[in-house]
Amino acid sequence: MTSAAVVVACAVAMLGRSSHSMPAVAFLEQRPPGASPHAEAFVRRAPDTIYLITSSAVFREAQAAEPECSNRQAQVKLASIVAHELWHLKHGNDERGAYTAQLTTLVSFGHGPGTPLFSGVQASMMAVVSPRKTRRPASR
Repeated sequence: MTSAAVVVACAVAMLGRSSHSMPAVAFLEQRPPGASPHAEAFVRRAPDTIYLITSSAVFREAQAAEPECSNRQAQVKLASIVAHELWHLKHGNDERGAYTAQLTTLVSFGHGPGTPLFSGVQASMMAVVSPRKTRRPASR
């Protein structure tokens, strides 16, 4: 099994970046309390850190690949997740912008509209950015 650090190094390299140009990256086995049940990563500030959930399906798939970094689909998805989190660190909490950066990354790797990766991320985006519930007027 490939180490978590190597898995991330492969994803970062796909983005054309070096580990020296990245903020800190930390690994968590489980999502912290209060995190979305579908979260694969998140950021914290002071200091800027990207947290990757190593128990997520995509991380496990990338980690299980032999030889290391050979599961291209998992690596592309991880690279897009890193791009999403980098967007948050640079621009703030806006999920629409972060998901747009993630979708743009997927397209750059040949996973555009109609592909399973793109469709999955697009569905996640819609679930997060669409209004949660429409308020109903109080009955009298």
